[in-house]
Amino acid sequence: MIGFPKILHQLHLFEEEGVPYAADLDKARVVELSAVMMDILKLAETQTDDAIVETLSTSYEENDISEAFERFAELEREGLLFNRGEDLERSLATESKWRKLLVAIPGINVDSFFDIETLSAGTNMALAHMIQHLTKYADLHFTGSRNRKIADGVYEIDIGIGDLVRLRSQIAQTYYGILTLHQEQDRWLLPLYRHPEFPPILVQNHAPRGHGGQAINSMLRHYAAMRDWDGFTAPSDYVRDFYSEYVWDPSFFNTLPNGVDATLFKPMEKMVAKREIAAEVGDDRIESVPTVGYLSRVQSEKGASVYLKLAELNPHLIFLIAGPNMGRYASRKLPDNLVYVGFHPRERLPLIYNAFDVYCFMSMSGEETFGLTVLEAMACGVPPIVPNFDGVPSVVGDAGLVADAQNFDHDVATLVSYPCPVDFSEKINILLDDAETWREFSQRARKRAVAFTWDKTARRIVQLFEGLHQKRKLANPHRLLNVFTSTQPSEDDEQQRLKHKSLVLSMNAHYERCLMRDAVYPLSVEDGVALSILKNHTTREAEALLAALIPDETQARITLKRVRGLIDGTA
Repeated sequence: MIGFPKILHQLHLFEEEGVPYAADLDKARVVELSAVMMDILKLAETQTDDAIVETLSTSYEENDISEAFERFAELEREGLLFNRGEDLERSLATESKWRKLLVAIPGINVDSFFDIETLSAGTNMALAHMIQHLTKYADLHFTGSRNRKIADGVYEIDIGIGDLVRLRSQIAQTYYGILTLHQEQDRWLLPLYRHPEFPPILVQNHAPRGHGGQAINSMLRHYAAMRDWDGFTAPSDYVRDFYSEYVWDPSFFNTLPNGVDATLFKPMEKMVAKREIAAEVGDDRIESVPTVGYLSRVQSEKGASVYLKLAELNPHLIFLIAGPNMGRYASRKLPDNLVYVGFHPRERLPLIYNAFDVYCFMSMSGEETFGLTVLEAMACGVPPIVPNFDGVPSVVGDAGLVADAQNFDHDVATLVSYPCPVDFSEKINILLDDAETWREFSQRARKRAVAFTWDKTARRIVQLFEGLHQKRKLANPHRLLNVFTSTQPSEDDEQQRLKHKSLVLSMNAHYERCLMRDAVYPLSVEDGVALSILKNHTTREAEALLAALIPDETQARITLKRVRGLIDGTA
């Protein structure tokens, strides 16, 4: 059974050459029906499954009715014909939040954001925390295939990714902004930038480079396609600084730091934590020997191989590994002072961190814009040591030590750096050889960590959307008319060659006079090209074209700035 009665989409039922069809106007799809399915739809909003079977049993065989129900169940899973779950409009009527954001993150189960134990990747954990705190400032509607309330202020709505462009007018009327996540292989987002109706779009980025250049190229495509009132977010200033080498307008990259739950992650009696972990793994050395900690997937890109070298370099210390498993290292002969302490649920992670005297963050991938585990360790009063690359040092500040790393000018098989084991080893011993130094860094770590809160992150998102709306108000959709022409040289021109220029008219495409008088104004050909490009393309696309056409990049930048000023000044 399917669970009638159900709310139907806007349907147009019709027949073509004796075959019944339903045109789903909400989804812009036409579905072929059987005769019994057509009759069921006429009863779908008012009668239960049993009542429908009883009503139609005199006209159709039981198997035909059963097959029709099965077909309706398939269509419902595809998001067609029915609004599944509760009536969203009625639910929204009870909400008092002042703004609504549309959250579009395909490929991730919405419910997982409210069950953090099901998440492993730091990016998804950060999103989950951010989303839960963002509900204090806005209602969140996730794209999906049914209408239902997930939590206070959080809904799944019957709008798929493929529906966004078609429903852009309704989306524009309903939502203050669209929040999404940059994913390299996604192409669905690029068409949205072509439509000025959509509210501002914020694209969260947690992987500024890597994957053989694919991440950078994908980001540059989005940057080029974005409207003036869209933008990226990233957890650290590093991403903006990194992309300033590639783009002319790094203001599109906005810093959105992660946070930490300082009430969960906090210092505890260190010997108590060590004693409990020692008892669990059966290794009493953890209680009496200084410990170094690693909490991550035990993989090359996370620095596992370098961490093993640290253990070999420091036989007088205990090196603890907390992760899902030992991966390919499980079959190796490991250093005697390396101890695997297992995989633990999130509520036990503070105990694990507190069993560490020092925390080593060893990741070498191009996806480390922040280092969430670093902040969690700091909140527990554990001094961190991190490599000198990407965004992690900016999180640590003066609350930990930064070790040398060989940074690559481009990624090699997803790796962008190689942390120096010798310098890491020296930094570890600096902290562990002097109790006063360790205590000072421990206090700094906790003090710095508590300044990063998820509530600040949520408020920052709202502020960013407010700023993008201001940009939208300043945008000029009109463009001046211009033509290109050649002019005959004057008699005293020694070269006697045709001259080329662009003429800008004193009106825009709506034939509104925008300049002082009814005249034409000569521009350089380069200025005219920029003006023509900007009639149908974004400023970032014009940036790419001018960089290719004008050999001097400085001159190309000046040209674009001048023409944008002309456009904005004639809004």
